[in-house]
Amino acid sequence: MKTVRILFSITLFSFIALSGYSQGLASASPECQRSVSFYNDYMKQGNYAEAAPLWRDAFKYCPPGIRQGIYVDGQKIFKYFIEKNKTNPNVKNALIDSLFMMFDLRVQHFPTHAASAATFKVYDVLEYMGDNDEKVMEAVNNAIEVSGLAVEPGILVIAMDRTTKMFAKEKLDAEKVLETYSKLTPIIDGLIAAKKPDAEQAKKDIDNLFAVSGVASCKNIVDLFTPRFNANPTDKALISTIVKLLSDGECTSEELFLKSVQALHSLEPSFQSAYYLYKLHAANNDHANAIKLLLEAIESDQSTDEQDASMLIELSNYYMQKMENILKAAEYARLAMQKSSAVSGRANLIIGLVWGSLRCTGNDVETRAKYWVAVDYLIRARNADPSLAEEANRYISSYSQYFPAQEEAFMYDIIDGASYTVSCGGMRESTTVRTRK
Repeated sequence: MKTVRILFSITLFSFIALSGYSQGLASASPECQRSVSFYNDYMKQGNYAEAAPLWRDAFKYCPPGIRQGIYVDGQKIFKYFIEKNKTNPNVKNALIDSLFMMFDLRVQHFPTHAASAATFKVYDVLEYMGDNDEKVMEAVNNAIEVSGLAVEPGILVIAMDRTTKMFAKEKLDAEKVLETYSKLTPIIDGLIAAKKPDAEQAKKDIDNLFAVSGVASCKNIVDLFTPRFNANPTDKALISTIVKLLSDGECTSEELFLKSVQALHSLEPSFQSAYYLYKLHAANNDHANAIKLLLEAIESDQSTDEQDASMLIELSNYYMQKMENILKAAEYARLAMQKSSAVSGRANLIIGLVWGSLRCTGNDVETRAKYWVAVDYLIRARNADPSLAEEANRYISSYSQYFPAQEEAFMYDIIDGASYTVSCGGMRESTTVRTRK
């Protein structure tokens, strides 16, 4: 009964004053100062049972917001009694409610520590009421609202995890899951930009939870966001979310995706939006716009050298496969290597295939000397990127069959191992003579 009386007194006096002013303990009443001093002695000894009634007096006599330690100590005391009363559900639940109230009072009266208090409340809600989805989400949403960009990445993961679980239990609909994901995405992106520890892993966890939720279908995304896009076609945050959702869901053929990317590029051109538009125009065989936008993405100051190199390889392949312009393909492959050595394997492979495709005029050696250069590049490709070895070796074997025979080369006073300059189709390279024996 003593515990119940303590609880009743705490609950009664927790609502005495809501003014939330803050001042030093020295300015408090003598009753407040004495109570704090007395219960502190027991707290230092870890004697929470004896500290409890004295702490109750401090809570009663000390003005709200005068000392955060009162609420922190209250948390310790309540946890102690929760453990003592774990077989008594009524008392335990009342104690848990009072524990949560301590966190709320910290948030209310100590704004500089509000984020920490709201965050730790989430973990205690999970411990003591983890099966209550609504209570968990209430605490999580409050922590996100209070913390802003100071929120712990783990809190965002809990939000996504609990939302998807509630969807699986049919407590939430698909729209709510999509809304939660679209709300969390810019927050976690902001934490990553601010180099918050664990933010990148949290983003992966959030994305994975959303991906396996069963919500991320093209139809769900289009049905939910089309009316919103039509109502707010210049809302950058909304449009960015739509683009990401549709892109991640491989819904790039949807009309909403095209409209959203175009709107995003118009509002704030970036190499990402230019690249998205390139992919869309390429899919529609609109070669002129596709190339224009891919070049725009490459030339953007926002992209890294590694990203530029990768896009240059893509442009090189585009010219080779869709435009059948092998000279342009070679040009952009060389530029890619200049940007980053990471793509040198693929770039050398492309240039080797370009040489193998050239039409050369002249005598029997001059028309086939191009294969020496092609093989040179293919060997470089193989050496630079072992993953290309099988493909490169296949072309090397094929091109080597077209090397001039030894007797043919001899007729033109050319011998194995000699240096030879090949000029063909507007391209020029020095190579080494190799013949078939």
